[in-house]
Amino acid sequence: MQQPTHGSAAHQRVQEWIRKSPLRITKARSAVASVLLRQTEPISAEVVFRQLIEDDKNISLGSVYRILKQMEDEGLVLRDRHVTSGGIKAIYSIQSDAAHNRKYVFRCDVCGRQQRIADAVLAGQLANVAALESFDLPEEILIPARCRGCTPA
Repeated sequence: MQQPTHGSAAHQRVQEWIRKSPLRITKARSAVASVLLRQTEPISAEVVFRQLIEDDKNISLGSVYRILKQMEDEGLVLRDRHVTSGGIKAIYSIQSDAAHNRKYVFRCDVCGRQQRIADAVLAGQLANVAALESFDLPEEILIPARCRGCTPA
């Protein structure tokens, strides 16, 4: 698996998150981030855990899940669902800069009023699905909808 250079935007965002996080910077958090940075595809928490074992890191699977959740809550990591014959599994990846900067906007199809969707997790999930399914997304995506003022009572 390809490892990004230390100057990559994703690596810099991870370092910034670690510095700004109200949580203590631990070897475990740094190790999980390092594993995710080396990946070219989203991976499950179990794969992160196995990679940590291969890297001689002594971190429990429960800690891996907790750290991934913290990173997801901060908008650094994207969690998506991967459907296999064995069921649905959560997979994780470092959120790309493109996903981080993309704009999603509801636009009323009657009056034209627009409302930006300010949800980094949702935006990241949409970008992740697009990437997994080989779709290129524009910088701004307009979602046709009808505002409350234009909906008949």
